[in-house]
Order: sequence, then structure tokens, then C-alpha cells
Amino acid sequence: MFRSWWKKVITLLIAILFTVAVFFGWTSYNFSRQYRDTIVQENSASLKMWSSQLTSRVNAIYEHIYELLITLYNNTELRSDTPIMNARTKIKIIDMMDEKLLVSEDIDAFFVFDSHNDFFLFSAKSSLSGQEILGLKEFTRGNAVKLREEFGSKTWRIVSVRGSDYLFKSVQLGKYTVGAVSNTEYYTIEDSYSVLGGKPDCVLSTRDGEFSFSKNSAGEEHDNSNLVAVSAAVPVLQGEVTLSVRQDTMFGGGNLLSVLLVLDSAVCVVLVIVLLIVLNRDVARATRELVAANQALASGQKDFRLDPNTAGSQEFAILYQSFNDMAEQILQLRIEAYDLAIREEENKLSMLRAQIKPHSLLNAITTISNMTYVSPPEEIRAYIASFARYVRYMLNMSSTWTTVAGELDHIRNFLKMQETRFPGSITCTLECPPEEENHPIPFLLLFTLVENSIKHAMTLYEPLGITLTCQRVEEENFTGIRLTEEDTGSGFTREALDKLFENNPDSLFVKEHLGLTNVRYTLKLNYHRNDLLRISNRECGGAHIEIYIPDQEENS
Repeated sequence: MFRSWWKKVITLLIAILFTVAVFFGWTSYNFSRQYRDTIVQENSASLKMWSSQLTSRVNAIYEHIYELLITLYNNTELRSDTPIMNARTKIKIIDMMDEKLLVSEDIDAFFVFDSHNDFFLFSAKSSLSGQEILGLKEFTRGNAVKLREEFGSKTWRIVSVRGSDYLFKSVQLGKYTVGAVSNTEYYTIEDSYSVLGGKPDCVLSTRDGEFSFSKNSAGEEHDNSNLVAVSAAVPVLQGEVTLSVRQDTMFGGGNLLSVLLVLDSAVCVVLVIVLLIVLNRDVARATRELVAANQALASGQKDFRLDPNTAGSQEFAILYQSFNDMAEQILQLRIEAYDLAIREEENKLSMLRAQIKPHSLLNAITTISNMTYVSPPEEIRAYIASFARYVRYMLNMSSTWTTVAGELDHIRNFLKMQETRFPGSITCTLECPPEEENHPIPFLLLFTLVENSIKHAMTLYEPLGITLTCQRVEEENFTGIRLTEEDTGSGFTREALDKLFENNPDSLFVKEHLGLTNVRYTLKLNYHRNDLLRISNRECGGAHIEIYIPDQEENS
């Protein structure tokens, strides 16, 4: 006796809900622990890099102070009983401070103080407000000597000026005290490095007090139960920096969201079950019938058909009818498809036979052998390189398509080889608009025309002229490009042209011009048209061949 499928589904659903609840409980705990470890590792690394970057930046400011000290040393007296610096030195020092303010974004102001003569020079960046400049000027003048350090010391202090914190450096050299100030807002950790967790609080403890290096206020309260703090030493400020962040819970700190997520998961499970039922009734059954019908048709049951009235949905009714139409078309197209496949294989065989011909290889080897007697090594290597490119292109069987530009490059290389064999015997003009160079064409289509002209029209008595042009054409039944090849040879015979005008593609140049026969078959197989190859003679003598390439391939 079988159990009710509904009871099975209910039991399975309860088991799924229980599993989901256990999973989310375990995930929340594991996530919290791993996330805390990640915060400690990432924030410790960020804090160390921030400390290193801060040291590098203040050391760069110290180098500017050092250059000012060297300038004072070279241009004025340092002893305490010497007179005040002259006007020229004063202008030079001020200009030097202004230039350094322009090249450094970290410096707010420079100052130079002569304690013996009570002489003070001050320069601040132009972006500061008047109140900020006045406050910095008063502070530096009053504390330059008090907070100064001996020459060579690279430690900095932090001072507060009118509610703002600044990095302060004051160095003594003789009677002069030179220094700079830089706002701590330039060094907030959020501007340089990513910090995991909630809103960060970066506090630096030094001999001068505690100062904030984050956009969060230093005194903001944190939830101590979720607080994660890391520390790092900052030797250049003789202090220790502490970065504190609030660790967020998996669900943003709210248990209600966890419950809602579990309930949402349960609803999703129910919807999945309903969806499976609907899919099995309206989709899976109809799909199995379609698969069975295709297998029956493939096994040879040509009369097998589906009833659209049993499809169960409008979409599958359309598919059933399409299957019936396809079965009818298969009966009509089977013979034509087999015939087209045979012609395509014959065309590929003809192209393969035309690609690498024994006489081409023998001619190239003979040419190289002859060149070893009279030609320098550079010309021999150049010819071998051209021959290698020729063989590589001809052996490219990975695709039956190329572009006009690719075919023209191959033709140029081939003509370069012919020029080596028969100097002055061939002149060629290749013209193609840039916008048509990437138009796809069948492989070796143009090359076959050029090779055919050289084979049938070239003599050693006078140069053979070959012209290849590409032009966009829009006619009543055609939109695409026209490829034209002309030569200055003797042209086609009357018999060959008469065969063309018979409009029978299977009888054109089978013996006399195998290359043109391949071209016609290639166009027929790829575009399913018989009017894309047009052959005639030029009025002034020579062959004239036109190939029409549609913009889009017409698939059967």
C-alpha cells in the first residue's frame, strides 16, 4: 500500500525547513567568527600601510624644510649676533616657500623665524581661509622656538589651532627656526585604504594628547560587544594609533531579519514545488512527446505526426505544428540536401587540389636553388620568408572564409615571389576602399583569378598588367560588393565565351579553366545563385572578370 504523495511532500517540506534553520544558525555563527578574524587581519594591514604612508609623506615635507635650511645656510649668517638677512635673501626664501606650497598638497604653511632679531617670514597655501591663515601665523610665531627640535630630528608633533589639528615640525639651525604645518585631515585613513566593518574610528595617542585621523569623531560611542580594535606604532609621531570598527552581524544586527529570511526560504520551497508540478504537467510532458517524435522521425518513421490539440499550451501547439511542417519539408529536401552535400565535397576536393600544386613547390625550390648562385643571402631569406607565408596561407584549412584584405595580402606576397622569378614581367594594381576591406569572401576566391591570369596570359616578351578593384554595388536584386579582375593578356576565346552565355554553370571551363570552374562552384555553394560570376573581354584586349559578393550569406 502506497503512502499519500501529499504526506511525503509535507514531511519533506518540514525536513527542508528544519535544515534551513540549522544551516542559517550555523552560518550566522561561523560568519561572525570568520568575519571578525578577517576584520583584524585586513585592518591591521591597512593600519600598518597607513602608518608607513604617513611616515613617507611627512618625511617628504621634512625634505622641503631641509632645503630651506640649506638655502639659509648658504645665503645668510647663522650666528646669533649677526644682522638680519638682506632683502634679496628674504625674497628668495619667500619665493622658495611659495614654490614648495605649489608642488606639495600636504603642506599648509612654511615659516622662518629669527629669534635674535625677532624677524618672521610666513607663507601659506592660497586655498586656506583668512581666519585659518591668521591662526596658523599667530601659533607658529608664538611656538616656533618653544616646540623646535635640533637639526636632524625627524619626529613631528601634533598641535591644535582654533579647533583644527595640525602636524607641526620646527627645526633649529643657528639663530633660525624653520618649520611647516600640515592639517591632519589630509591623512584620514578612509581616504587611502579600505577599512572593513562599520564606521571606523582612528585615534592617535602621542605625547601631545589624542587626535583623530578618521572622518568619524574621536568621541563617538561604540557598542563594546561588537567592537574590533587594532593598533600600530607611529614612530615619526612618537605615538600609537588605534583603529576601532563595529563588527556588523550577518543580518545587520537584527534577529527579525533572520526570521524573515527563514520564512522567505520556506515560501520559496513551496513555490518551487508548485513550479515543479506545473512544469511537469505543461512542459515536461510536451517536451517528452517532442523528443519521442524526433526520435521516431530520425529512426525512419517519415509519416509520424503530432496532434496540436493535445499540446496543453499555445506555445507547444505551435511547436507541434512546426514539427509537422518540418517533417513535410524533410521529405522534400532530403534529396536536394544530399545532392548539395556531394557538390560541396566535390568543391572542397577541387579547392584542395588547386591549393598546393607540385609545380608551385618545385618552381619555388628551383628559384631558391638558382638564387644561391647569384643573389645575396638577404634576398634568399626574403624569398624563403615569402614562400613560407604563401604555404602557410594555402594550408589554412581551419576556415573556408577570409576577408578582402586577407586575400589581397596573400596576392601581394604571391606577386612578390613571381617578381623574383620573372623580374619585370608582372605589374599589378590593387584597389579596395578601407570600409570594404573586412568584407567576408570565400577562401582563395581572388587568388584563383590572379593565378589563372598568370597561368594563361603571362608571356616573357612583354609585362602582364593585372588590376584588382573592389566597389560597393546596389542593384535591383543585389546589394554588396563587386570584385573586378582584369589583365592585359589575350583574353578568352570565342568558344569559352559562348559556353558562358549558355548559362549552364556545370559546363563552363571544366578543362581549359579549372580555376574559374572552382570559383563558380564556390559562389553557387555559398550563395545559392548562378549570376555572381560574369566573364568578358576588355575592348582593348585582355580578360575582364567580375565577382559579386552579397552582404549576407543566403542559407538554404
